[in-house]
Amino acid sequence: MKKNNKSTKRKRLTKNERLNAATSWLKEYNGKSIISGYAKWFGVDKIGAIHELKMIGVEIPEKMENQIVSSIKLSLEQKRIIKEEKKISEAIQVASNDYFTFIEGYTSWGFPFGITYEEMEEIEEPDETKKRHNKI
Repeated sequence: MKKNNKSTKRKRLTKNERLNAATSWLKEYNGKSIISGYAKWFGVDKIGAIHELKMIGVEIPEKMENQIVSSIKLSLEQKRIIKEEKKISEAIQVASNDYFTFIEGYTSWGFPFGITYEEMEEIEEPDETKKRHNKI
């Protein structure tokens, strides 16, 4: 069974080809959001859709354009933050396990070495409080 390539061909059009095809598409389009519709139909991002629609004479309110641009920027910033947090959590998981607070490295045989949880407690606990705990 042969797959219909009609939908994928329109998404591979060059900018000039899209602009030529957009005029006939506009006559047939009856959706609510022309920017989202154009972006989906031709496989471009919304900012590109705004610029191309302006090039063929479609008036786009500045408020709507600014709202779309700011929402895209916010989305990209959120994705960047999530990616950084994921890197940090992966680094923490790699740098510790059930026995070690911090893994400094591995021996040639693959055994980890570093600071254990017990050693970390001794480091963090001042000497005087140790003495008091030992007397009690």
